[in-house]
Amino acid sequence: VAESIDGPVYVRMWRGQVPRLFSTPMKYGVVRVLSEGTDFVLITSGICTEESLKARRSFKAAGVAVKHLHLSTIVPFPSNVIVKAAEKCNYGVIVMENHSIIGGVGSATAEALSEAGIGRKLIRLGVPGVYAHGASCDYLVAEYGFDSTALIRAAESLTGKQIAGAVETEEGSTNQPALSAEERPEDL
Repeated sequence: VAESIDGPVYVRMWRGQVPRLFSTPMKYGVVRVLSEGTDFVLITSGICTEESLKARRSFKAAGVAVKHLHLSTIVPFPSNVIVKAAEKCNYGVIVMENHSIIGGVGSATAEALSEAGIGRKLIRLGVPGVYAHGASCDYLVAEYGFDSTALIRAAESLTGKQIAGAVETEEGSTNQPALSAEERPEDL
């Protein structure tokens, strides 16, 4: 994708093994719709997409219908897709990102909703306005509140529905069962 762009490009890559979540290659500026629903819109990118998929069973079991949008690329920002999805949801939008919530996808989503006059609650899960320290990925997503457990808690707060789900271990990481091939059909 980066090679197809005429001009400067910023590529953010994960160190180590990257899970294969998608069977088709990413396309520049195309949003992947991972699930359809009208209770709330979930916007994820990168490793947060994999983490969010761990909550899929919990949402389904609780009868919570999620419109899940995966952003493979951030620029151009898909304001029109996000606004259309937010207009059709009952409760609001949750953005889950492996980035500072200041100036990230959540901020861009807030701007898009505001400019379109969409009055929906927005919950941003990501690194709060702090200098993060180094550690394992599982530790950091739990420590800064953007793991599957935090997503389930945010969805409960947003919808007012009780959602059984991720169980925290003493290390603070989630103890979710492995995803089946059906639940994890695509790559990042």
